[in-house]
Amino acid sequence: MYDSLIRWDENGNLIPNIADSWSFSDNGCVITFKIHKGITFWNGDPLTANDVKFSMDRFSDPAQSTNPWSFFLSKAYNQIDTKVVDDYTFQFYQSHAEPSQLVIMAWVRILDQKYFNAVGQDEFRKHPMGSGPWMFKELVSQTSFTLEANTNYWKPAEIPHFQYYKELLVPEMSTRANMLKTGQVDIVYNPDYDQIDNLKAAGFTAFKMGTPTTGSLNIQGSWLPDAGAVTDIRVRQALSYAINRQELCKTLYYGYAEPGAQFYMYPGCYGWSDALWSEPYDPAKAKELLKEANYPNAFSNPTITCYTSQAGGMSGGTDLFLMLKNYWEAVGLKVQLKILEQTIWNTTIMSPNRVKEGDPNVGWIGDWTYVGFFNPTYQAANEWCSWGMLSCGNDPKADELYKKYASEPDAKKGAQLFNDFQVYAKSMFVNLGIIQSNEYVMWNPKTVSGWTGRTWVSYYDCLNGILPAK
Repeated sequence: MYDSLIRWDENGNLIPNIADSWSFSDNGCVITFKIHKGITFWNGDPLTANDVKFSMDRFSDPAQSTNPWSFFLSKAYNQIDTKVVDDYTFQFYQSHAEPSQLVIMAWVRILDQKYFNAVGQDEFRKHPMGSGPWMFKELVSQTSFTLEANTNYWKPAEIPHFQYYKELLVPEMSTRANMLKTGQVDIVYNPDYDQIDNLKAAGFTAFKMGTPTTGSLNIQGSWLPDAGAVTDIRVRQALSYAINRQELCKTLYYGYAEPGAQFYMYPGCYGWSDALWSEPYDPAKAKELLKEANYPNAFSNPTITCYTSQAGGMSGGTDLFLMLKNYWEAVGLKVQLKILEQTIWNTTIMSPNRVKEGDPNVGWIGDWTYVGFFNPTYQAANEWCSWGMLSCGNDPKADELYKKYASEPDAKKGAQLFNDFQVYAKSMFVNLGIIQSNEYVMWNPKTVSGWTGRTWVSYYDCLNGILPAK
């Protein structure tokens, strides 16, 4: 429904969108954006630099935005100010040069300031106003939402091919599959892996969507004295070597996954190198490491606590941890699993209030599965830096390597510095890569003939690319 300030091409390069161009000041601390003229919101309001400033200020204020990346554009991090020079020129002022902040700016969606201020936040959420190729039409809470094509979209080639898009909330995968088979729906997004082959055999088309998804394990607060056995890096290493990733890919993921790389990192993304592949399956080495760590005798609480909220699907959830539990117990580890309600899991796995001594989840291991991206700079900061919301990293050297990378103006040098940071972060063993896979879309070839648009980003970034059957 919304347009972003800038966006990505299929090779991971930042390209113009609302902003026709951008430039840096001589000291690298001021980014000037030239805004495209002639864009209007659905109600006819012109989109100007004032809307960009309003949207940027709102997104970068943690008090207004719940987005986990807001902090990295905020005054608490690196922002000094934002300014409107004229109707079509916007400036972002940094306290120190950090060109990688453009990565986050590619996610800033532009809102209609005039409309937002007139109706207020609550009404805006009920009846949003954007400039994108799809217009909001209707939301039926916990049932469906409907979009209508914006036939006046400022990029004519990206106007949707269908007049309406209606999405139904159907949590049960078997029900969704049956609805596709019976023609009640035309598309199933992100089907469980055990359904893909069955649906393909029934004549439906499977299409890979977006960049690879990475699945990994976060070990939280391992530096705290009450974190238990995971305070010892040899125990954390043993956890990784004990995992038979190949077997997981073949069984739990039905062959639709490969042994993992690292948190948000996959072959071909910015800063990747083969040094980031996960450890091989080596239970003998895991046992040796545990012996060196004098496990379990050296620890007052040797039990490894894991938690999840998911029953299955791409994340693996409960099924993943049951298999991990078997692997870990086979090398001598004591393991317990906690199943958390979704909202509790959300605030446990990621919170601006980092874990501290005495918190219940100190030393816990949580699962994290999410679509990767071309440049996971700020995901990495949230994971491995001492200020990160995932509460995994607390290493001064990791912080130093990250800051050195983030301030490098040369993209080629930056990629090497980011790799240096990633390789060191991996050696901390506070995140264990498990799998990499892809999200799929399945459609009925009687009604849908294909998919175009920014399929390399995500499903919702290319809804306007659904093509009707010929």
